[in-house]
Amino acid sequence: MSNHHEATGTIWAVFGHRFALEGPGGRILADLGPEGAAGLALASLALAPGDTVTVAGERKPTEIRVDRLTLADGSVHAVARPGRPDHAPADPEFALGAARAAGYAPSGTPKRKPKHFEVPATRDGAAFTLHVTLDGALRKAEPARAA
Repeated sequence: MSNHHEATGTIWAVFGHRFALEGPGGRILADLGPEGAAGLALASLALAPGDTVTVAGERKPTEIRVDRLTLADGSVHAVARPGRPDHAPADPEFALGAARAAGYAPSGTPKRKPKHFEVPATRDGAAFTLHVTLDGALRKAEPARAA
């Protein structure tokens, strides 16, 4: 049984690296961790009461330990967690979110590589293969090769 949980709602309070979220499932505490909050601050992202977000991560008895944050504009942000090994399972949703945020329409399933995902996608009628890092950053977009 997986402890992975996803919740969408409106932030009603922020407490350092945690925030309270109210949504259809009720109220829940979301924990970004100090490093995750610092990473969002470096990216000039500030969460505030009234913001609508979706969080995903490990469900604990009192909170969700957030490893993915999706903002109302659809941008997806990986949340740093200390002690997470480089070979940890990666979430293909990061890759799909990065593709969408960059204006591409994913057209297939992300294919996991050791250090990135390859995502088939289209934009303006052209086909591409996107290279997206495991934490959801678009690294390269190359025209797809004809089969």
